[in-house]
Amino acid sequence: MKNNLTPRYLVILVILGWSFYSLWPSIKYQNLSDEEKESLREQGKLTQIESKIIRQGLDLKGGMFIALEADIPNLVKNLASNRNQKFDDLLFEVTNDFKSNEGSNFFDIFRNKVQSSDIKIVRYFHEYGSNIDDIISSLEEETEDSINRVLEILQNRIDQFGVAEPTIQKQGKYRILVELAGVQDSERARSLLQSTALLEFYLLKNNASTTEIITQLDNILKKNVSNEELEKLISETSTSNEQNAEDLADNNVTTVDEIFGETTPNVSDDIETKSDLTVDSPFQSLIEFVQGDMVVKTKNVYALKKLLDDDGAKLKLKSSSGQFLFSNNSETIGTSGVYFRLYYLESLPELTGGVVEKAKANLGSLGGGNAGLPVVSLDMNSEGAKTWSRVTGANIGQRIAIVLDNKVHMAPNIREKIPGGRTQIEGFEDINEAKDIAIILRAGALPAPVNIVEERTVGPSLGADSISSGQKSIFIGLGIVFIFMLIYYKASGGIANFALIWNIILILAVLASLGATLTLPGIAGLILTVGMCIDSNVIIFERIREELRKGKTPKSAIEAGYNRAITTIIDANLTTVIASLVLYQFGTGPIKGFATVLFWGILISMFTAVYVTRTIFYTITKKSIKTLSI
Repeated sequence: MKNNLTPRYLVILVILGWSFYSLWPSIKYQNLSDEEKESLREQGKLTQIESKIIRQGLDLKGGMFIALEADIPNLVKNLASNRNQKFDDLLFEVTNDFKSNEGSNFFDIFRNKVQSSDIKIVRYFHEYGSNIDDIISSLEEETEDSINRVLEILQNRIDQFGVAEPTIQKQGKYRILVELAGVQDSERARSLLQSTALLEFYLLKNNASTTEIITQLDNILKKNVSNEELEKLISETSTSNEQNAEDLADNNVTTVDEIFGETTPNVSDDIETKSDLTVDSPFQSLIEFVQGDMVVKTKNVYALKKLLDDDGAKLKLKSSSGQFLFSNNSETIGTSGVYFRLYYLESLPELTGGVVEKAKANLGSLGGGNAGLPVVSLDMNSEGAKTWSRVTGANIGQRIAIVLDNKVHMAPNIREKIPGGRTQIEGFEDINEAKDIAIILRAGALPAPVNIVEERTVGPSLGADSISSGQKSIFIGLGIVFIFMLIYYKASGGIANFALIWNIILILAVLASLGATLTLPGIAGLILTVGMCIDSNVIIFERIREELRKGKTPKSAIEAGYNRAITTIIDANLTTVIASLVLYQFGTGPIKGFATVLFWGILISMFTAVYVTRTIFYTITKKSIKTLSI
């Protein structure tokens, strides 16, 4: 029996002080009113407090659950070279069969279609093999690698977005599941996850080339598209725009998905919906010129996109090594209405976003043309800086378009050679959009496009119900254990109960200090730990009882009881610790949350059930006592 207990008291006091220090931000946060939280947010102090509290998972706090599916047909299309209409038709058939048969393997369908057709697949995938088997195998490897990179990139994006303990895991071959606890801005989260973030720099075609392609396209369209089809398109456009105008006016929203899925400003009730499309010059009738730029009224975008989708128009654009892209945002020009800018660009980019080393969102500096407006400043690596210097130096006086996900954000004139590898992107709605784009560019572009196939939002009220149920289960469990221990082990049971309360406090303190997330499975782990902690005390108390039956004094019985029980306790808890580590290593999401609480709960229970209770018994038996309440 130890006589000097001061070191034990100091250890316990230090750990007790640390636990309350770790839990204080969580206690403080829980007692803050909504007004106080808003005040601290304005002062920039709320984030500081939130970084130190026990975070709550999706099932407790609410948030978003999103299932993403990699667009495998699009990935295969991008990997193919020398594509023609024959290949595109085959891929279209494969895609339709794949989408109509849920759970099917894309590459099995692809193989069957290739083998049943006269298409020479090597022509399109000569880099991936010399026969169908080698090509399919290589494409499958490329797909798996792409999805793994998508996982990593999404993790990087979400980490920089500031979501606490997101869950990102692969499901099956092509799907990725994402859980974002506490996120209520679903539109922003969707944009962050879905954006391919393909940044490209294209030179604009000159005015002569632009005028020539417009004339050529008009001639092709007049030949390929009958008057009846053009009249039908005018009618479709009018109906489509009318419906969108009503939706925009009624809901005061800024997105017109049926036009082409891009951002437009609010539309008033008296919007004109009939397209300006004419039979004589279908393409040119939809375009106007403002300060040297082509612009297209919002009501004409649908018709223009339809015309550009004509096979003859696509072939002509391909042969001319050019492409048409719209601006990212629309703008009101004078009293004429709302327009999108239209750009005729080279078909191949001069530079891509893979060279971006740093991306930072801020407001434009005073003295510049973008003062006070959100911009993203880019720094390129040495390779990118060298290319950027060459491109800008060789094309002084020309315009270069900065394109993100096939939307032109800006198309400035190149005034001088830029040797430092630095540039800026403008044309964002607000600073949040600029910040998200900066995050995406830093994390990198997705190697394969992803589509949202399922989305659920868990409201905070459901989370509150879960918290209430969890708290109730813990209190009921604790109450039953407390009563049992007091009845069966008397005063010693009270010591075990004290150690149990300590155990829970220390687990919560560890979770807070680690920045871990508490979920419903975590609460289950906490309840399991309660049982494990009491189990250790039961083993110790039964050993002490055995020693007392042998006629030993309370001091000797306590010493012998702890010495005999310690081996059994360590053996039992060690196997549980190993199991929790395996669960943490190979589990995902809820399993990891359970494993984290279980791991620390077991370690802490060994401290409280053995070290703390032993110190209390030592203190009680410092003076000679004849009986022990056990």
